Amino acid sequence: AEIETDKATMEVEAVDEGKLTQILVPEGAENVKVNTPIAVILGEGEAPPAPANKAEAKTEAKAEPKPAPAKAEAKTEAPPAPAVSAALRDPEIPEGTEMISMTVREALRRAMSEEMRRDKDVFLIGEEVGQYQGAYKISQGMLDEFGPERVVDTPITEHGFTGLSVGAAFAGLKPIVEF
Repeated sequence: AEIETDKATMEVEAVDEGKLTQILVPEGAENVKVNTPIAVILGEGEAPPAPANKAEAKTEAKAEPKPAPAKAEAKTEAPPAPAVSAALRDPEIPEGTEMISMTVREALRRAMSEEMRRDKDVFLIGEEVGQYQGAYKISQGMLDEFGPERVVDTPITEHGFTGLSVGAAFAGLKPIVEF
């Protein structure tokens, strides 16, 4: 979802994975209170909730569009799907490499954690990266794993922690700055 605040327009990703089944807040709605549900996401294997009463069920049944009768001369077959495996091949990735699906958030967290495990000079600094686990939970679990010396919460002052990071880099450390 794209959320507009008084300061910026941000792209927001749901914490949970699943299928979007219902949008609760229409596009363009204004003054939506914090923590108001904006959509319903069902996890794998979950069924949508049953209507609360019979009137609701009848309304939902009426709202479903009925398919138009097909004309005999209008029959057309869908074109065959193009082979995507050949188009998506990367010559640098060995044949048979198993791929896994993950969110951008997971990829960033895994990459930062991997570098922090590999190199003790790497640390994460930014607003609310520790206790609140970063914007959109980017640093979730990292404070527990690396401690407050390497996952550094800062006040909300971008110039301040950017300056700290530049100084740390001049001193030979390797900061990851999270805005």
